Amino acid sequence: MEYHLRHRFQQWLRILNCAFLFAFVGATEANAAAWWKNRPLRIYHPNMREAEADNFNVKRFIGECKSLHAEAIVFSTGGIYAFYQTQAPHHVRSPHMEDRDLLKEVIEEARANGIKVIARLDFSKARQELARLHPEWFSLGTDGRPRQTRDGLYQTTMLGGYQNEEFAIPVLREILSGYDVDGFHLNAPGFGGTVFDEATIRKYDIPTEQDAQRRWREQRLASQMKKYRQIIHQSNPEALFMAEINSPESPGWGTSRGFNHELLAEGYTNLLSTAGRPDDEDLYRLRWWVGLTADWSHASKSENSGLPLVNLKVGYHKGKLSLKPIEEYIFYCCQALAHNTGIKAPTYGLLGNMPDPRTSSMITQTFQFMEQCEPYLTSAEPIVPVALVWPSGEDIHGNEESWRDEMLGLYRAMVSRHILFEIVLSNRIPENIGQKYQTIVLPSVTILDESHIASLIAFLKKGGRLILMDAVPDKPMPLAFTRFLRGRWEEKSIESAYAIPQSSVQSGLPGPIMLSGKIRQVVPPDNSRIWYFSSPTPGGSHIPELFPILERGDRAVVYSTKIGTGELVYFAGGLGTMMWKNDLPDYSTILEKMIYPDSPELQTLTTDAPTTVNIAAYRIESGITVHLVNGTGKTPLDRIVPVGPIRIRLHGIAGRQVKWYTPGQESELLECRSRSGYIEATIPKLGTYGLMVVEE
Repeated sequence: MEYHLRHRFQQWLRILNCAFLFAFVGATEANAAAWWKNRPLRIYHPNMREAEADNFNVKRFIGECKSLHAEAIVFSTGGIYAFYQTQAPHHVRSPHMEDRDLLKEVIEEARANGIKVIARLDFSKARQELARLHPEWFSLGTDGRPRQTRDGLYQTTMLGGYQNEEFAIPVLREILSGYDVDGFHLNAPGFGGTVFDEATIRKYDIPTEQDAQRRWREQRLASQMKKYRQIIHQSNPEALFMAEINSPESPGWGTSRGFNHELLAEGYTNLLSTAGRPDDEDLYRLRWWVGLTADWSHASKSENSGLPLVNLKVGYHKGKLSLKPIEEYIFYCCQALAHNTGIKAPTYGLLGNMPDPRTSSMITQTFQFMEQCEPYLTSAEPIVPVALVWPSGEDIHGNEESWRDEMLGLYRAMVSRHILFEIVLSNRIPENIGQKYQTIVLPSVTILDESHIASLIAFLKKGGRLILMDAVPDKPMPLAFTRFLRGRWEEKSIESAYAIPQSSVQSGLPGPIMLSGKIRQVVPPDNSRIWYFSSPTPGGSHIPELFPILERGDRAVVYSTKIGTGELVYFAGGLGTMMWKNDLPDYSTILEKMIYPDSPELQTLTTDAPTTVNIAAYRIESGITVHLVNGTGKTPLDRIVPVGPIRIRLHGIAGRQVKWYTPGQESELLECRSRSGYIEATIPKLGTYGLMVVEE
């Protein structure tokens, strides 16, 4: 039943996506050449407070934005209050604006300085008088009364006319017809609550079962955003449209607001996810939250989407008025750049009113470097021989926390070992996946439907390498997969404290290793090589003071087996979860050996960089680019600890010369050598960030 429900939902998604593509077929060519499409964007968002409109100095404002090297600015335009001469019903002009038209003035001055203007709209809240006049426009509590927010305003709902034909859409059309804006930013999209009063449930036929209501809210929000995009692109096919949504570090926020990134990618031109504010525990566990956000957004984007954007708030996560450590903020910016995403840098008020004078330099350093290196950032295609399959929302609902641990552990390990990979969502595995990837890392085959299992089987037969974890060892394995693999797969798991290596099988394997969590009982097929056996020696509180000689059992924990011209490597439990909770280097070594079992020369990129350096590589028209982000230092960063020299070897790539770019410095030529089959360069010292360009 679970599979059929999921299959029907995925069919619905495909139908919905196809319908949307047909609706926008006329705008596809325009979108392909739109300014927001093929390169990382530099967007500054001052988040102007209403009172700052008093005696607003437009020339000073645009001058400050230009000094940041921003190519576009987000300007507060309408919603709760209008900062232009609106005629739309219920749209109140800000009294701080007086008789001026600030939007018009800002557009004129920005145009003169080569800066694009994105209109910020907020339809999420409205004033009390509207709540009294039109209660049906507002989100109602179980008592049937409009919900009041902390600022004294009232929460509107997408179900009512305020966010539709009676207010929001007339405002959109008014701005589109009267002002030459380059895009729209929607503040606070989504449903403001998950509880509806009985009258609203009946009126809109809202499901009351939790999973069904979640899907309903996601579909409703996605449809709303597609409607806005259609209205915008009917007037201006090249306009950007974005709204702030969550990143993997804040899944609860996404669930509470009804965000589904795959569905929303069809509505927004650029997915905009807020990152860089993990809680204390997650901050110390993972330094690459912004990189993960970028990778996850790339996996979720549609063909009609531009490059994702990361919303990097200047405010430190413990309080918006206190700044992040300056190196920490720049470190996050560099992650976004290295992972091929644009940056939206918001401040909490106009730049000239920021209490800390370092605010400007924090943003300028990255934007100026992005502008300098734009030719090397445009139309960059990632070099990613490895795919990390990430469970989609439908596959993991109900067990999000455990799946999150598994995926974060795998991601962190692959980044630390400098494996070139990208995230592929489990419901987006292409039929011809072997044309792009040499290796696939899969946390569990139980998250796949029959068509994707068939794609993996074909991938293995044609020479692919599948790294399979078993993150849910108590869940039945799909019969189509186990019949193909052979062996015996039990549904009953066991617990084992240790795994003992079969030293004759794989050189360089660590061991013994500690196990935590359950492992599946499996008997490998006859032609398999067992890497690790489970140990019957007890662990935990039973470990004696004098450590025993560990016994080797007869159950396989890790094994590999040839299938056609390909190979499967299997781990009988949740290796990623063990990595996330324990962070033992041996786990990462095992994963690296699973992905690259033989000579490192088979890897596209090899390096002696420390594990605190994140590396990504891309192919551009003129050659190859390699991005290096240095996370060496305390957490959070007060200063970067430089590392080097660092050797980078690219296999299967030839080059004439290698250039090195770092923020605030002139480019330089790197010492390099080119041999048959590879090119190697040495970076003398890496500070926060560097871009290596191999010219072919």
